[in-house]
Amino acid sequence: MMKRWKAASVFALLVLLLVGSANVFAAAGDIPSPRGDIYVQDFADILSQDEEQQIRGWGRQIQSGAAGAQVAVLTVDTIGDRDIEGYANEAFRTYKLGQAGEDNGVLLVLALQEKRIRIEVGYGLEGIIPDGKAGRILDSYAIPSLQAGRPNEAVINTYQALGNEVMSGFDASGNPIPQPDAAGQGQDTGIPNWLFILIVAGLIILDMVFFRGTFTFLILSMIGRGGGGGGGSIGGGGGSSGGGGASRGW
Repeated sequence: MMKRWKAASVFALLVLLLVGSANVFAAAGDIPSPRGDIYVQDFADILSQDEEQQIRGWGRQIQSGAAGAQVAVLTVDTIGDRDIEGYANEAFRTYKLGQAGEDNGVLLVLALQEKRIRIEVGYGLEGIIPDGKAGRILDSYAIPSLQAGRPNEAVINTYQALGNEVMSGFDASGNPIPQPDAAGQGQDTGIPNWLFILIVAGLIILDMVFFRGTFTFLILSMIGRGGGGGGGSIGGGGGSSGGGGASRGW
């Protein structure tokens, strides 16, 4: 009985550590509900009204000329104890960026207090903006301005660079231009998705065999209570991202 209790305790600890690292239990309220046009969500108030209007204009041009692709920016004062990768991925899904079935969206996320910035790329645009290119865009257009204390300039320059990259993937008629396979162009993320899935699957199997799925049921119940929020009709109905993109600090 004691061995069984110890095994259950170890299993529960492993599951909680794994899930915690992936931000599964993060409250949906951490992502601010979008307001106005989806293209600019400046909750950190770093942009002037003219700059916001400029981004909105670019966003509409991109969506019109790139088969409905959407490029948006989200600025926040803080992301709390969350990592920028998980936060950006949840925001991307919450805002439903890109078109349904295409997932052709890009989200630029800036967290002032943590001094972190990330480009989150939807599945449909990973061929145009692979991880390595996303990192180079941040290095060239965001980091210099951020280090100089000009976050508004960083957002404007990076958004424009992202827009140019997205538009370069479409011809004058708005048809996609075939892109080379992005698989060999370098990764800019941490644990591979396949490894994370393998670990989770292994833990679920152990739970089913030894504990009749008790911990799996508990986790799914907690996720069900904490999900939802955000989104809305101002997004395009997409919102699927596998964690592609790049992150930087300054």
